[in-house]
Amino acid sequence: MVNEMSWKECVEGGIITQSVPDEERSNQMLMMANIRLKFWDRKVADEFIVLKIEAYYDLIKELLFAHLYKNGYNCTNHLCLIAYLQEKIKDFDFETQKIDELRKVRNEIAYRGLNIKKDYLERNELEFKNIIRRLKEDLG
Repeated sequence: MVNEMSWKECVEGGIITQSVPDEERSNQMLMMANIRLKFWDRKVADEFIVLKIEAYYDLIKELLFAHLYKNGYNCTNHLCLIAYLQEKIKDFDFETQKIDELRKVRNEIAYRGLNIKKDYLERNELEFKNIIRRLKEDLG
């Protein structure tokens, strides 16, 4: 198991709550994710690799929130987004691990100023794009 918080902990702790499905809000998150994807779907200079990695996390996070809203949930932390994935999206275990790894890398960038090497993006970009494609398909 990847996550430091379980679905049960997230629900019982009020971090994930059930609500009325909100198709409009879901579509707004999908639209924002598509804008980010359009902007970042290009080569960037090595000095901007770290920004592109952060952007992939934000993009995936927006698609996860689109899923939440479409299915009638709210969530107030990123760990519980991983718990949501594990609970609600089937046959997505490897992808969930990659998303959690990306979350940790993004946190190192955002909170510790970690500089990521180009090879990290080269090794993982195709998988990030596959995750994005799958999440968008599942929003269908």
